[in-house]
Amino acid sequence: MVYQPPTGARDLLPLEVNQQRWIEARLQRVFQRWGYRQIITSTLERLEALTAGGAVDPATVLQVQAAEEESDLGLRPELTASIARAAATRLAQTPRPLRLFYLANVFRKGRRQEIYQAGVELLGTGTMLADAETLLLLCDCLSHLGLAPVDENPSTDPAMTCSLVVGEAALTRSLLEPFPEKLRSQVLQAIAQLDRVTLESLDLDPALKTTALTLLDLRGNPTDVLARLKQLPITEAQAAIAGAYRASPT
Repeated sequence: MVYQPPTGARDLLPLEVNQQRWIEARLQRVFQRWGYRQIITSTLERLEALTAGGAVDPATVLQVQAAEEESDLGLRPELTASIARAAATRLAQTPRPLRLFYLANVFRKGRRQEIYQAGVELLGTGTMLADAETLLLLCDCLSHLGLAPVDENPSTDPAMTCSLVVGEAALTRSLLEPFPEKLRSQVLQAIAQLDRVTLESLDLDPALKTTALTLLDLRGNPTDVLARLKQLPITEAQAAIAGAYRASPT
């Protein structure tokens, strides 16, 4: 209907706006206390900028036709590419490390096309201290929002608890490397959704199917999981596994 917002978009009514502003204010104070400064980037980006490096699949970008532009445009599906562009151009001479935060809408194809995000980017340092800083910052944000880990206090109201899931991008890429390129996204999605039926139905040779099902069942204590990963015959992943193993809790 013409009187309804587009599929995947939604209006925020006054109570929802108040709730969102309450969250924003607390997150912004935490970000600033940690030395992060706000950046606002363009909602529209050149498609080639959004998909540089292969982190964003062009098929997930809501594209915009603009006759006067030399290249295709897209609505940002996340902020990292936009912030990286700004850091490499107008902020190129700013001393590193560069700490930036954002509060902004992003747009993706799917059931929910418009999503509001808050986040930070720590640029110019690739050490484990940077990973530790962002994790501690995240915990600080959750604390100031009144959220507690589910296993910290079993008596806490379930509505005020959260689960923190941490991934390692290099390890994930390495583990997916043996699979046919055209099937990697399906393998990853099935594992993320614990979808054994889909994994068993994929057109994979028996050895790779066994590997995929092994990855699906790898859950539990991080140290135990990484030790089991080291036993897999995936040589490309061993360096990433070793790095993640060193960083895991003991």
